[in-house]
Amino acid sequence: MPSLYSPFVSQLPYLQAGQLLLVTGVSFAIITLIASTYRFYSMIELNEEDLSTPEDCNNFFFVNVTRYLSKINRVSNGFGILIIQFHSEESALRSVQEDLLKLVNSIIREDCDKACLYREDCVAVIIDTDDDKITQAVERVTAALADKISEVPAVTAFRAGAGQFPGNGLTSQMIIDAADQAMETASFSKAAAVSLAPLDELPEEEETDSDELGELREKDRSSATDPLTGVLKPEVVGSYMRKYLAEIRQKKNPASVLCAGINRIDNIIDLQGEEAADAVIAGVSGVIQRVTRDSDLIGRYHRNDFLVLAPCSLEQGEMIAIRLREAVQKETFLFNGRPIRTSISVGISGHPEHGRGMRDLFPAAYAALTVIREWKTSTCLVYDPEKHSKKNLHEPSSKTRR
Repeated sequence: MPSLYSPFVSQLPYLQAGQLLLVTGVSFAIITLIASTYRFYSMIELNEEDLSTPEDCNNFFFVNVTRYLSKINRVSNGFGILIIQFHSEESALRSVQEDLLKLVNSIIREDCDKACLYREDCVAVIIDTDDDKITQAVERVTAALADKISEVPAVTAFRAGAGQFPGNGLTSQMIIDAADQAMETASFSKAAAVSLAPLDELPEEEETDSDELGELREKDRSSATDPLTGVLKPEVVGSYMRKYLAEIRQKKNPASVLCAGINRIDNIIDLQGEEAADAVIAGVSGVIQRVTRDSDLIGRYHRNDFLVLAPCSLEQGEMIAIRLREAVQKETFLFNGRPIRTSISVGISGHPEHGRGMRDLFPAAYAALTVIREWKTSTCLVYDPEKHSKKNLHEPSSKTRR
């Protein structure tokens, strides 16, 4: 007589096979996640002097495009990407590429544009300008390059392609791909010819709807951007700021780090709820973005704390902090029609006074902010290593407490 357990026993090999497949799938997903995370942080840590392979160059360029995307909701309405590919009979293309990069850097605006090595035979330029001026800016750069290309005699011809944000996509890779594809349609010459990627067309019924176009641009964000505040999210703020600080130091410029904390956010939660607190946090972020400069990098590192990295002296950083505090204090934030007032406190540190890297500057600024909070007041304070302890303070958290 067959046992009641016979069907189960006969299915056991299939169950084991299924379990094996499940374990294999989960393991593969974990390995892929670890590999992609490692690659992301490797990309972030790249410095221009460390770009030894074409992949390094591509990653470095990608990171810089993402940094422009992370601040797109501020004073700029767009930016363009120009990819210049050269032709040369030389076997050592890297030296030719570096010479072309120097020439391009002499043409573009040092304060806001960025040129990078790209692939093994290209130089890529990020042109920071409003979307309606990108075509004019691209033509200006390529015309100047055509006039001066003889300064790099190893370049026998070049061609260029351009893409733009937001017209060619909402992510770094989409915009780079658009510029790449445009370049492939151009012909090699020494003339100032450039191929522009066609803009993405809106559906016919939306073409004249300016409100919808504005809404589209509001949604154009990088995955590195915090959805509530529009600034760098906590998961990436530390890494992006380390990279940006390395660029500032490379130019032998000073820098200031500001830790800005919203005061008494717990009181707002107790009285009006979590959504009201989120509205205030988003509102304070808007004030910070409005008051700071386009060259300042902003991130969120705790729920109600923001980090600003400004390429300026410590004294100028203190002035920025004072302006931020005063602007927030004057602002009235609305939630469901009800006014809410708040204030911020700001701790400040500077390079080179308090260290070279974010591992020194962030704990110093955060220590100054902690001192202010112990005073239970709203003010700005420059870190003093003799008075303010940095013990038990660490780099920005990888999670936002909600």
